[in-house]
Amino acid sequence: MDGATMSPAELLKTRLEVEAFNKTLMKNGRRVQNTLGKEDFLKLLIVQLENQDPTSPLEDKEFISQMAQFSSLEQMTEMNRTLSNLIMNYKLGLASSLLGKEVEVLDRVSGQTISGTVSEITFGEEGPRISFNGISYSVDDVTKVSSQD
Repeated sequence: MDGATMSPAELLKTRLEVEAFNKTLMKNGRRVQNTLGKEDFLKLLIVQLENQDPTSPLEDKEFISQMAQFSSLEQMTEMNRTLSNLIMNYKLGLASSLLGKEVEVLDRVSGQTISGTVSEITFGEEGPRISFNGISYSVDDVTKVSSQD
């Protein structure tokens, strides 16, 4: 293997090793993350600056490029957070509008459609949930809404 490319077999072997290592971490209660966040980016940048060759320091263009990438990462992270909040607020409004309505939901366990009148709405970490007939369902599982006659 040269330093820049891996054969498909080497790539598969590496991927399997990473997955096995991640499973070990998860068993030990550690969270596994497949992407780099802004803290990771800053740590990498600091390590790069600390370990650069003094006779060949990072060029201004490269440094500016990396800082621009960091800025873009920060903006995308904030946009993702804003969109997540917007989606949650939409679901909260949707759940509130279902109170007293006849709904059909898809039971993910049985695969059957169940209907009833929404009698309660709860809000948790997983998002809003509607309840009828003593059972709670995710708003995402609603397949039909009718007004009561």
